[in-house]
Amino acid sequence: REGDCVQAMPIPPEAAELANEANSVFVDEDYDTALELYSEAVAAAPACADLYVARAQVHLKKDDFTSAISDANKAIDLEPSNSKAYFRKGVACFSMEEYTTAKTAFEKGRELDEKNAQFKTWIRKCNAEIDEEMASEVAAPAAAAFAPVAAAAVEPPAPKPVQRFRHDFIQNPTHVTVTFYMKGATKENCEITFEDCALTLDWTISSSDAWQVTFDPLFDEIVAAESTASYYSTKVELKMKKKNHGKWDSLESKNEKALDELTDAEIKLRRDYYPSSKAQGGEAKNWDKIVNELPEDKPEGEEALNSFFQQIYGRGDPEIRRAMNKSFVESGGTVLSTNWGEVGSKPVEGTPPAGLEMKKWSDMSKKGI
Repeated sequence: REGDCVQAMPIPPEAAELANEANSVFVDEDYDTALELYSEAVAAAPACADLYVARAQVHLKKDDFTSAISDANKAIDLEPSNSKAYFRKGVACFSMEEYTTAKTAFEKGRELDEKNAQFKTWIRKCNAEIDEEMASEVAAPAAAAFAPVAAAAVEPPAPKPVQRFRHDFIQNPTHVTVTFYMKGATKENCEITFEDCALTLDWTISSSDAWQVTFDPLFDEIVAAESTASYYSTKVELKMKKKNHGKWDSLESKNEKALDELTDAEIKLRRDYYPSSKAQGGEAKNWDKIVNELPEDKPEGEEALNSFFQQIYGRGDPEIRRAMNKSFVESGGTVLSTNWGEVGSKPVEGTPPAGLEMKKWSDMSKKGI
């Protein structure tokens, strides 16, 4: 996004090319290479704030929070109105348990971008952590004063962790349906926001804990006014109407936006860690250790088949995913291969069922279908 850089130093073409390469390897989770490429881009365009914001996100993925704060501060110096720089700084400070500093950064970012619901969620999380710290400071001396000297210390039971919530999606030419497997989610405690190119789900799990996921940007535009949410005992289904009929290669757009356009919720969704309120004893929860899945309704028929393919995709390595995406898209949805060696070097021809004829979307549009 060259327009966001300071006007005195527009981003040179070589820096833009390096940033695009960094974004590509970042999506493939090659963070070391992404860091090298973004550092080269920063060297080529040292006055571009967005490059520092993007590199800060790579530092966050590598858990190098000090470097992330340094890059965010540099971006703020170059462009004080860059809300993403304040967001990156806030996330890094939160991860270092500097909750007051993180809250200040999130509040400043919200002033600059009031429409971004993530700031509200993170400010609420900061408040919960600050309140918990204050309560612990008050409770600790009082408990020590009244505790019997000879009594053996009894550790409180560990709180039941809040599990991560997986999701998948299915589609037809007119709609995309995203399913979140969330037990206990209802219309009253969930806030769903449909936008032209974005989707946000904000679940208030308890008074001190919340979970949010954002897809921004989506693969293509949707009709927000005609998109709906349905709540079930173990899941939430979001049905979005496509503005342009056709096949989505993925739920999110991964190639049209630079890395600094990705939201932090999106980045965190690709990991098994999400910062939340601390467990008793002051230790932050690490969701890497939480592997159990919630019970869910058993699918049947076509839904069961779709679920089976989604499980293969979700558990497959990058080559299996690329093979499935390429074969499905190029064959018009008639071939689904997991063998990248077979489909990677040549186009995948469509194989329609017996008695049917393959037609391209472009041909159908010309005939007014």
